[in-house]
Amino acid sequence: MRVICLVFAAAALAPGQTGANRAAFYEPPQLFVMTGFIANTTSGTWGTDFIVAGPWTPEKQRAALAAWNKGLGASYDADRTVKAFKEAGATGLIFYDKWHDGLVPHATRLTTYRTERDLVGPTIAAARRHGLKIVVYYSVGYDYNPEPRFLEWACRDREGKPIGRPFPGDWMSFHSPYRQYVIDHLVEIMKLYGRLDGLWLDIFNQPPGLSHDTYTRRAFEARYGKPIGQATVAEAAEFTLETRRNFLLDIRRAVAAVQPDIALTFNGAGMADIVAPKTAAQVDALADFFSMEGHRVENIDRGARVGHHMDRPFEVGMLINSSWYVPMEDKAPPPAMSAEEAIVSAATAWTQGANVYAAMAPGHSGVFDENGDLAVLGAIGAWLRDHKPFLEGGSPYADAAIVRGNPSPELAAPPSLQDLWENWHRRTEPVTARPGEPADRALRSAGYFTEFTGTAFPRRKVNWREFRLVVIPENAVLDATLCAEIRDYVSAGGKLLAVGHAGLFDQAGKRLPDFALADVYGVRYAGELAGYKQFAALPEAGLAARLRLNAAALGVRQTTGKVLAVWEGAGGAPAVVENRFGKGQAIYASAGEIPAAEGLLQELAARLIGPPPVQVRARRSYSMVMNRKDGSLLLFLMNRDTGSRAFRESGMAPDPTRRIGPEQIELTLEAVLGQVARIELLPEATPIRISRRPGSVRAELSASPSVTALRIVR
Repeated sequence: MRVICLVFAAAALAPGQTGANRAAFYEPPQLFVMTGFIANTTSGTWGTDFIVAGPWTPEKQRAALAAWNKGLGASYDADRTVKAFKEAGATGLIFYDKWHDGLVPHATRLTTYRTERDLVGPTIAAARRHGLKIVVYYSVGYDYNPEPRFLEWACRDREGKPIGRPFPGDWMSFHSPYRQYVIDHLVEIMKLYGRLDGLWLDIFNQPPGLSHDTYTRRAFEARYGKPIGQATVAEAAEFTLETRRNFLLDIRRAVAAVQPDIALTFNGAGMADIVAPKTAAQVDALADFFSMEGHRVENIDRGARVGHHMDRPFEVGMLINSSWYVPMEDKAPPPAMSAEEAIVSAATAWTQGANVYAAMAPGHSGVFDENGDLAVLGAIGAWLRDHKPFLEGGSPYADAAIVRGNPSPELAAPPSLQDLWENWHRRTEPVTARPGEPADRALRSAGYFTEFTGTAFPRRKVNWREFRLVVIPENAVLDATLCAEIRDYVSAGGKLLAVGHAGLFDQAGKRLPDFALADVYGVRYAGELAGYKQFAALPEAGLAARLRLNAAALGVRQTTGKVLAVWEGAGGAPAVVENRFGKGQAIYASAGEIPAAEGLLQELAARLIGPPPVQVRARRSYSMVMNRKDGSLLLFLMNRDTGSRAFRESGMAPDPTRRIGPEQIELTLEAVLGQVARIELLPEATPIRISRRPGSVRAELSASPSVTALRIVR
């Protein structure tokens, strides 16, 4: 089946492209600006309600948009603006064409519903003059064009009412003539304005469930030979997937006829990897680069880590001012991030191999705030210029591999933690997690460096010998080949940590009768462990961790392993088992991943591989990324106490009068990193005084209020 997946991906390539050089213009690290002229028609979502105040009506929106369109961008100087972006450090631009409301900002001949000025053409020309890459944004799934044909093309519910969203805008049926309208628009842009680097498609989806518009009903009946009302859940999912795939292939064929090497992506491309393998194989694989809206630093980190080992460029987005939208007033929306937070957010992506797009909006006249969003953009651009040599050509350092598995491209979704522990999760807050995220967060919070392994789009083969520890989370899906690799790794001296259901699902998501790595764990699966139970470490085990009462847990039977902890009240069933396997060692914990991540996993990791290799003593909180480059280690300390939060509506906008400075910190490097010759502060390569202790090296230094970059020379 994996061969079929590769054929799908290859079929999507334009002439002359190969999988290795898709979107070659976007090799990281790069800084793009996402901007343009779009209006807010929401009720305060993602920014102030600039357009429609109070109860919304279609008539009110039409009138408000007409008023907003008057004089829009009257002072917009595309050349001056693009030059300012470049001087701030941007390498490219994602510029808005049609947004969800349907208003078209280029000189289109396909509809009269357009802005007074052509805002797209001059921007493309300016980007080309100033050497910036140019990608055009286009909202596919929504439209609210007032021409009657658009209402005819809208998706419908079972009662025949248009299916809308809170922007507002109607979902448009991809089986209606709207499909050709989109294709014609994209081709029109390319023919009007010449060469582009890429197209960025938003809302590339259909509404949840199935639309009951005439066009979709006909397409479904032609595909399945029965009315759409009789669709099964599986048929509905398959039909939607085929709809998206075929539409994207049609778009690619049309635009490639104009420019064969143009790159395509859509919002969220790549994020189906692991969590929706079939979607990843059928749809995400068609994208030339992947994209995720990040915004908050936690999500930026999540996106960068997802795309770190993918075989094509990956970008994460951040909103650096307080709104996506152009207001009615000429003043641009104020920043929502301090310069320090913006640098931390962007560096979190760049240090992990991802690109960044910074979203920002001008005022109604088309002018950006030089002392606001442009200044923040300049801060992150300057950091990238100074540190780019240390971001290129490196590879990640990680103590632990978090194994996500190798799912079949026919698998709709791996098992979720909610599904595995349905009864237990009813007593806790709902948790949505990609495979391995709870374990990953637990180990990173303890100071270990981790790396996810397993993707449908691998850049390189996993080298298990690079890791001191391999962690198998609960909902990893493993085939026989991957199990053999892990077994060989442990047998040769590696360390393994597994939890809960780890190893109970094959690559198709099918539950196995026993753990696929039962011989490595030293236990056999013995069913669910229901009822009252309390975690208790055996006196000689040396474990200090505690688990919540009645934590979710499986029943297991000890074989070759040594029991370190039991479940009291449940017959003394094994809770933690340690096993020697070949030259290596494994620990299996029968508790669920989420309760185990509250202290137990961290202690077991330390038991297997010792303390984290880098420890920081400071008043502030720091996150860390470490890479290998030219025989040295590059350590990036990101200050997580930057004092602001994106999104003005949260009430936590940055205080422009508040400035944070550096702080003195103490850094300890453990011997596991090797013999340290010196530590240098980058980018100047300034030596830092170090002192040596038995088994460690210590350094005191002044840490940046944003990101501190260090080179550890061994």
